[in-house]
Parts: sequence; C-alpha cells; structure tokens
Amino acid sequence: MIESASEVKALTDYCCTSSNAVQVVEHIWATHGDDTEILFGPDMFLGAYVEKTTGRKLNVWMGECHVHAGIRPSDIAEVRAEHPGADFLIHPECGCSTSVMEYVAAGDIDVENTHMLSTGGMLKYARQSDADTFVVATETGMLHPLAAENPGKTFVPANPAAVCQYMKMITLPKLRDALLDPAPHVVKVDRATAERARVPIERMVSITP
Repeated sequence: MIESASEVKALTDYCCTSSNAVQVVEHIWATHGDDTEILFGPDMFLGAYVEKTTGRKLNVWMGECHVHAGIRPSDIAEVRAEHPGADFLIHPECGCSTSVMEYVAAGDIDVENTHMLSTGGMLKYARQSDADTFVVATETGMLHPLAAENPGKTFVPANPAAVCQYMKMITLPKLRDALLDPAPHVVKVDRATAERARVPIERMVSITP
C-alpha cells in the first residue's frame, strides 16, 4: 500500500492504492505471467476484494486497518434502515482499504445506491447528487469537508466510532510549528532505503499515471 513505511516499500516490487490495486495486480500477471505468485499486503480486506474482482487467488497478508475493520455490516444495515433512500458512499482510498468493500463484494451489504468513490469523487458526487442524505463509510473526518461543501445536506457516519487516532495526531498547532521552524520536523530516510522504496512507487505510477 502507498501509505506503508519506506522500509516496507524497499522490500516490495510494486506499490498500489485502494483504487488501483486491481489494475496493478492485473498488470503483474500480464507482464510476468499468469502463474506469478503475488504476496499482497498489508490489508486483508482489500486483498479479498481484489481476489473477488479478478477471480484469482493471492497470498494475502492478514493485516487490517483497525478503523475500517470496525465498520461492520450490522452497523451499515442499522444506519441505512434509519435513513431509507440515503445514498451510501464508501471511501476506497483510506489509509488502508475498508472492509466494507469486501462486504459489498461478498453480497453482505445491499449494493443499491452504493458508490465507491475517492475523496474528490465523494465531494463531486455529493455536490451533483439530488439526494439530501448520505451514509458515509470511512474515517469520520471525511464528513466535515462533505458537510462544509454541501450545506443543507446530511452526512451520517456508518459508525461514529470510526476515528483514526493516528490521523488525529496531526493538529493545526503542530502544522503551524512545522511551518515556522521546519528543522525539528524533518523526516529523514537513508539513501539506500529511499532509492529502493522509490522503485515500486515509480512502477505503480507508470501503470496508473
């Protein structure tokens, strides 16, 4: 995944995001042969989604994003029942891919009015949609820009507890301090790791520019 550490990227052959994972995996098979064995990580839910989409098996690393793994079909069914007719938005470009994608692919969640969209796609869809209520399955921080751009429309979290403690570590005071004095906040990666980690990213970009 694109959000993995530099040291992890340095050990991989290809990088991907939630939105282009299928395309990257299909490129690997097309380029290296149908019998190529692929170890897919770090998210087992996205891996399962890619398997269902391609109809082929991967060696999937059993990792997950704790935030998105906490969004269960029962949560979604309950919230959608409370808001009949609401559009259902799924964010496929989270820190790790959401388990909700797997639930939809498996048929555990009703696909009617279900839309898998990027951040920009969500904002665009909400602006253009005639719907006035949206159930949103991702980290709850996404609800703020949606509401700000669409006054008069209602955005309901699929699970109000879907809050990422790591994302919330970035605060406005910390951003201010980093801009005022960048030196203490510089992130350094040793040259060898950086050069190797750049390879899978460049391969991904060449596949999905």
